[in-house]
Order: sequence, then C-alpha cells, then structure tokens
Amino acid sequence: MLYVSPYKLAYWLITLFNICFMKRILVVNNDIDTMTLLKTWLEKKAYLVQYTGDQEKVDQIMKKFSPELVIVDILQKDVVKQLKDQEKTSSIPVLLMTGYTLREHQNDVPADDTIEKPFNLSLMERKIENLTNGIAAH
Repeated sequence: MLYVSPYKLAYWLITLFNICFMKRILVVNNDIDTMTLLKTWLEKKAYLVQYTGDQEKVDQIMKKFSPELVIVDILQKDVVKQLKDQEKTSSIPVLLMTGYTLREHQNDVPADDTIEKPFNLSLMERKIENLTNGIAAH
C-alpha cells in the first residue's frame, strides 16, 4: 500500500489548485535577458509563463498553452498581426513592449496595450492585470 503523508498530499493539492487557477502568459521576445527577467518576475506574481524568441513556434505554443495574454516585443510585431488576424486568437489581449515612443507605431500594430522599455514593473503589473481581467486600455 502506498502511503502519502498528509503534508505531501496538502502540498500537491495546493499546487494543483494554483495551476488550475493561474493565468497563462506567453512572452514573445528574441532578447533572452528580457525573456528571463519577465518569466522570473511573472512566475513570482503567480502566472504560468511560456516564452519563445522564435516567431515560427508561436502557433504551436498557442494551441498547446492557450494563453490569456501575449506579451510581444515590437521587433516581432508580425506576431501581433498574425494573432489578431486569426479568428481563434483575435480576442486574446496583446501587450506590446517597445523601446520606441508610442506615437511611432501606434497605428501600425493592433496591440491591445503598449508599454515603453525600459518598463516600470508596477506599471506593467497593472497593465497585465487589466488585460487579463478584460479591462480595456485607455
């Protein structure tokens, strides 16, 4: 007979509960330092995170991971257009990270919200919370 201590059982139940209710975010960025920073920070904020720097893998990840938000770097703006053009993914909010001023690409990329780099983490957190809770950007 298999014995599982009550503490281990409680740990696994809490972990399973958290995974079921954690919001999923996909980060698309070809800068490994930025991706690592965002992944670590988002996981500490209790999000499930997948990331890729390869635009070709976005469709595959979208199908398997079903994110509730996609964070994309401006250098990979084709990903935003691709997501917004597909019926299955057009309603998923996209947060665009850019090192340019917002006016330079405001009408070029159909993102739901934008944040300028270097970004303020508390501002990013508010934007992520708003987008994952269905609150439109102003």
